Amino acid sequence: MPLDHIHQMQLLKDLLEDHYSDAAGTVAEYEQIERTVKSLLADDSIDESFKAVLMDVYEYGQKGKNTNRPESHIQNHRERLAEWIGLLGQISE
Repeated sequence: MPLDHIHQMQLLKDLLEDHYSDAAGTVAEYEQIERTVKSLLADDSIDESFKAVLMDVYEYGQKGKNTNRPESHIQNHRERLAEWIGLLGQISE
């Protein structure tokens, strides 16, 4: 059974919260972020203004899976992570 967009946003929020709190992320987590964002971007029920935020999250996932310094990558995005987590929390509740 595929996840609806509310559940996908909750999954994305959970992944980003883990990165924020643990200051660590795996390649598999970054790939999951990318897959989830791609699915949300293809969903016509997602507001266009929020899709710009999703593109930023997608870029975060792409750069994260290819970095040699994952802790630095997360530290460099801490403020953005907090912002994204807050936005996803508002939408997915």
